Amino acid sequence: MSTVETSDRAAREGGATGNREESLVLTLTDTARTAVHTLTTKAGLPDETGGLRIAQQDAGGFELALVPEPLPGDDVVTDGSTRVYVDPEASVTLADQRLDVEPAPDGSMFTLSPQ
Repeated sequence: MSTVETSDRAAREGGATGNREESLVLTLTDTARTAVHTLTTKAGLPDETGGLRIAQQDAGGFELALVPEPLPGDDVVTDGSTRVYVDPEASVTLADQRLDVEPAPDGSMFTLSPQ
């Protein structure tokens, strides 16, 4: 099961997780979990903090980036050793969404759908 925490809360508590299972922002399919883990590993990101960050753009879309750690205020969606960081604005938009990966002509692409 995915859990979520706010990164600045964890930092204030000295790295404590502060999981809030009842307030999931985003869930990950098995395919998405595997893809994020593979991407962060291939990128050489730290095992303990590396993840995929989703940020809402002013134009209404989302920017996805591999990052070594969350920014203060990001929600941290964890599922085992996989981490997806979601900026505060995107957290509202992505509430009750599921992140998945689907085949695309030039590889794979992340998709969102209602849970």
